[in-house]
Amino acid sequence: MTRPNHVEISASALAHNLAVVRRAAPHSRIMGAIKANAYGHGAAVVAGILAAAGIDAFAVACMEEAEEIHALGLAPRCTALAGPFAAEEIPLAAAHSHRLVLQNFDQLRWLQESRWQEPLEVFVKFDSGMHRLGFSSTELPQVFAQLRGTRHSPLRVLGLLSHLARADTPADPYNDEQIKAFHRACADFGSETAGEHSLPNSAALLALPAAFTPWVRPGLLLYGLAPIQGQSASSLGLAPVLRWQTRIVAIRNLRAGDWLGYGASWQAPEDCRVGVIACGYGDGLDRRLGLQEAPVLVRGQASRLLGRVSMDLAFVALDGIRAELGDPVQVLGGPELPLEDCAARLDTIPYEIGTRIARRVARRQVP
Repeated sequence: MTRPNHVEISASALAHNLAVVRRAAPHSRIMGAIKANAYGHGAAVVAGILAAAGIDAFAVACMEEAEEIHALGLAPRCTALAGPFAAEEIPLAAAHSHRLVLQNFDQLRWLQESRWQEPLEVFVKFDSGMHRLGFSSTELPQVFAQLRGTRHSPLRVLGLLSHLARADTPADPYNDEQIKAFHRACADFGSETAGEHSLPNSAALLALPAAFTPWVRPGLLLYGLAPIQGQSASSLGLAPVLRWQTRIVAIRNLRAGDWLGYGASWQAPEDCRVGVIACGYGDGLDRRLGLQEAPVLVRGQASRLLGRVSMDLAFVALDGIRAELGDPVQVLGGPELPLEDCAARLDTIPYEIGTRIARRVARRQVP
């Protein structure tokens, strides 16, 4: 495809961030979160890089995502974090070596009603305090009683799995409450499992060693994004993985007083040149960024967006830049234009900025 709009994914940055996880948890296996199209970075590209770097497994949201990764023929297996959404997904998971997280009694019933041939591995989701998914401590005895009764097909219960609600603020005492609750549950029910429990997310890996378990589940930090409030990626030794690139597809010469774009929302204060780039809100570029004159790079030089972002196009200032048609424009990412800064500008979180990038934007691996 020739439309000049793509995201560059740095293989060396991903490998670097995976090495950060290995140093933080040298005795744990790593289940990298690549759900939601790898947080917008492109699941196929990211999975291939991480598999080559030796990651142990992948975490995805659902069986549809697991099947996308399965089609790539990679060695690391997928764990569907929300488990099956229908009974027919259970034999499919077994056939394709996907792991499932069991988090409600309907899923346990489907497990008892289903039949499969290949061994199926599952985690049991324990609600340690986030109160989103999972079984309470009082429900776990019933859960394991039902699992013990599932003898008609090969089943292996790996361990308990949970999620921390406030790990991005490590000093919050609620983290300690959740960690203790999880370890109590593991002590009480560990004999019912293979002992392969999983708790830490990105922030916990960097700041909460008491949360460490045989499986760790980094997400945000793999992409070089800071998972802890008040800290930057560079201060945590992380390398940004994504750079969003486009090009100038038109140049307009404006006279002082000319209005620009939809709603005539920006007026030239003097004679000036403005570039039109092949990137818009249909690609995931937030409309508000133009009105905020968010920073971009034109030919590697500091510039800014102007006016309203359109569906497929946006405007950039060319003040003092000898830009020409076809020149490159970086709209986001890298250490130069961090996703964290864009998120702060829009009063949101880096996860949302990345996952907004549309699938029509090509993802390309670079060194």
